[in-house]
Amino acid sequence: MGKTDKLRKYRKSWETEIWAKGWLAQANVNANTLAEAYCKVCRTYLRAHLTDLKRHTKTKIHSDNIIKLNPSISKQSVLSNVVILTNEQKTIDLKLAVYIATHSSIMSVDHLGEILKLIGKNTPLANLKLHRTKCSSLIKYVLAPSLLEDLVKDIATSCFSIIVDESTDVSVFKYLCICIKYYSFKEESINIQFLGIIEVISCTADSLYSYINDYMQYIGLNLKKIIGIGTDGANNLCGKYNSLFSRLKQISPKLQIVRCVCHSLNNAVSKASEKFPSSIDYLCREVYNWFHISPKRRDEYKKIFDLLNSGSGNKKFHKFHQLSGTRWLARSFVVNSILEHWLELKTHFSLIIKKEKCYAARIIHEMLQDDTNYLYLIIIKPILHEVNCLNLTFQANFVDVGKSYDDICGLFLFLAPKIIKGDVITKGFEFIYDNIYNESIYLTPNNCDYGIGYNQTILSINMSLDKKTNVQARAFKFIKELLYEIKLRLPDNIEFFKKLKLFSPSFCLSQIHPKFSDLPFINIFLEPSNLPLIETQWNKLTTVTWKIYLDESELNDTHKFWPKVYNFKDAGGNYAFKELSEFVLKILSFPSSNAVVERVFSIMNTIKTKSRNRIDPKMLDALLRIKCTLISTKNFCKTFTPSETMYSKFNSEIMYKYKNDEPTVPTNDKSLENNDSIIDDELLDIVNQSIHLPDFYE
Repeated sequence: MGKTDKLRKYRKSWETEIWAKGWLAQANVNANTLAEAYCKVCRTYLRAHLTDLKRHTKTKIHSDNIIKLNPSISKQSVLSNVVILTNEQKTIDLKLAVYIATHSSIMSVDHLGEILKLIGKNTPLANLKLHRTKCSSLIKYVLAPSLLEDLVKDIATSCFSIIVDESTDVSVFKYLCICIKYYSFKEESINIQFLGIIEVISCTADSLYSYINDYMQYIGLNLKKIIGIGTDGANNLCGKYNSLFSRLKQISPKLQIVRCVCHSLNNAVSKASEKFPSSIDYLCREVYNWFHISPKRRDEYKKIFDLLNSGSGNKKFHKFHQLSGTRWLARSFVVNSILEHWLELKTHFSLIIKKEKCYAARIIHEMLQDDTNYLYLIIIKPILHEVNCLNLTFQANFVDVGKSYDDICGLFLFLAPKIIKGDVITKGFEFIYDNIYNESIYLTPNNCDYGIGYNQTILSINMSLDKKTNVQARAFKFIKELLYEIKLRLPDNIEFFKKLKLFSPSFCLSQIHPKFSDLPFINIFLEPSNLPLIETQWNKLTTVTWKIYLDESELNDTHKFWPKVYNFKDAGGNYAFKELSEFVLKILSFPSSNAVVERVFSIMNTIKTKSRNRIDPKMLDALLRIKCTLISTKNFCKTFTPSETMYSKFNSEIMYKYKNDEPTVPTNDKSLENNDSIIDDELLDIVNQSIHLPDFYE
């Protein structure tokens, strides 16, 4: 055997033995204060960083020294220096890694670890060895995979719904976020969890389906078990014929889609606001733009504000809000802040135009002096407040199915009496909803009710009849358009929550017990052979005095009530309502909005910032998983307890596998592939050409 073959043999054995750190020891501080590690084979001091240690093991001197060693001595040396971590030491490292993932950048653990070692002398912290390389490995290969495995095990074979959306981060990478809603038999509750985030290139229906299908296969979830999908209403996600929903429905024919109520309401208000003059949006936008980047302007305005309100302590100075198309509640905050500061703003800009020759300031001043703009904001303020209240209701993870239908109808019935005749209003919501396009049910604009604020303001200002008529006409068109948009964008949601209302305890336990045949989805999710049994359980539901077994909060909360029904046993010790409650819990696993995904993207924007724009997708997914899991379980890094899976994964073979083990996700976009080939050919032609620079470049 030649020297090269012998070296290759020993290098192969090094993979299993040397990384047990038989050749590696802690450096003597007195010998070399700059080094932290010592190679006993080469008698060399090294920096205790993984990259330096790996680089040293690949040097010819180190390899030759290993070969020269007596095998028996080498083996004894290796065995005598194997470091075995106890669960107590692993717990310290894992808790610190969770803290870093939740609150800090990973590089800060280098200094944090050294500080804790100094503070924790004569304690287990004295042996702490945690730097950014080990911390990153714990986050990516131990903590996050263990949490994902626990989640997949918890789902098991249960049916589930997914909530999906797309977003772009600060480094202009596009991601597809997936959250999951399911019933946990282990925790006896309906859970909403972050499932994963996938970097995507193309967002066509085929590409998104390919990404999700590959990811589900990778983590071990069956797409045939999916029963619901929540989207923001984009055509590539929820279109009838060519969308992610249509492709998933081919795999799971029982799949139901729920469009986000929050997105629909925001789009409805934005569309209806077009009926007002464009100057209203301009005023709301430019007031914020005038102050937000100028401390001098804010200071000048604050002096005027304090002067005008020196005798009143109730009015507080606050910043103006930015008008945003992506933040659902922004428009209401903007209108409220401008109305609250109307007098101060008028005074401020009256002084500004005398000091500065600024066109924007002059335009804002003219708008503030126009009382019609004030009337528009007075009219829209209570309407935006009601829309925001409904929006906040559906931003919750668990929407009260007993009240959600009434809340949507309540917004409709709040708007309708303002512009619809009284005799029509008395006929109820369904009649108004069905006849909303009938022009004969509407009042004339001058007879409509625009609110007490409008009535009081119109009496206190001098306004011509033409201007007053114009304001009333535009306000009438705004409210009418908003009713149209609600009917256009929320019909499926209204029908969906109307069906779910029957499962709320206030209905299913009432004296007017709904018939089993009136329940939704029984022909979709129930086998015909099970219908008689489940119907019997439904009819027996009212025969139990539930107040004896459940407290008030469980009787008023649908999501708490049905898990208790599932575990209820009769006198014989049998589960009396098992099949019925399984069916209802499956229905309650449908998503109600996309708010949970939007919250994940908000967390992502706090992780991947301008200063941390090089975080790779795997690390980003791991950090999001740790943060979202702690939030959803209402846990904290200080109360975090490592699982047995984390202890088992805490070893060098798993922690330091640097090969990319993520599934390769095909784009399935032929047009993209063709464009890439064209670009490559063009670049090749440019490279092959001889490019002559002008003389002044030479």
